[in-house]
Amino acid sequence: MRQNIRKILAVLVFAVSMLGLTACGSTAVTSTELPFDEEYLQTVTAALVEDWNGSTPEELTQIAEADTEVLEENIKNYRTMGYLWGCFNADSLKSAYAGYLGSMEELGAFQSQDGFEPMEIKGDEVTIVANLTYENRTATLSMVFNKRGIIESATLDPTYSTGEILQKAAMNTILGMGTVFIVLIFISLVIYCFNFIPGNQVQKAPAPAPKPKPKKPVQRPAAKPQTKENLVDDKELVAAITAAICAYTGTSSDGFVVRSIRRAESSTWKKY
Repeated sequence: MRQNIRKILAVLVFAVSMLGLTACGSTAVTSTELPFDEEYLQTVTAALVEDWNGSTPEELTQIAEADTEVLEENIKNYRTMGYLWGCFNADSLKSAYAGYLGSMEELGAFQSQDGFEPMEIKGDEVTIVANLTYENRTATLSMVFNKRGIIESATLDPTYSTGEILQKAAMNTILGMGTVFIVLIFISLVIYCFNFIPGNQVQKAPAPAPKPKPKKPVQRPAAKPQTKENLVDDKELVAAITAAICAYTGTSSDGFVVRSIRRAESSTWKKY
């Protein structure tokens, strides 16, 4: 009994999804603007998640790298058939599939869809956010629709813990600073190598010869002033000089008295 109920519910969900996709295709052909039906937006968002999970990486790559003009022509046909791609334009479809393709390995296998956030209307656009659970982490899918129900953008954002965010920030800081230091070291090595290139060496001026230290003048002892020696106490010398004077003048020694005898300068004797 329970299995039958599950099958009936699955058929009903599939029918609602097809009705939503059909509405998307029909409104894209006409110029009539739709009111923002939250249930319709949720149905289209759920259909995109199912299409992602049912596609192989090769199929996702083919859509993400498709030619824009060719893809735009195919989208026009899909709108008339009510297919999911009719709710996109070429650029938003390619970016949506490329974004999921880049996050597949990080997210892991799809587990469940955990409801939607209330839709948010800004001007002519409406945004709806779906909460998704994957094998490795949770994620949010943000879908932006215009008034005609065409998807302008679909962004899948994995959820990271605080530790993972800090770890990524630290790694980015280390890589950034490490790159800067490596470049600076490389530039320093290049500049250093210029010294070994012939013709680029700077001729260094010879260093000036050291000035000789001034010699200290030799201080000679000051000559002592010559004092005139009085030889009057030398009696033998007095007697000899007195006799010589008397002989020279022819007089007697009684007529004079020798009071002082001093040595004469050498220059005076040279005259004689």
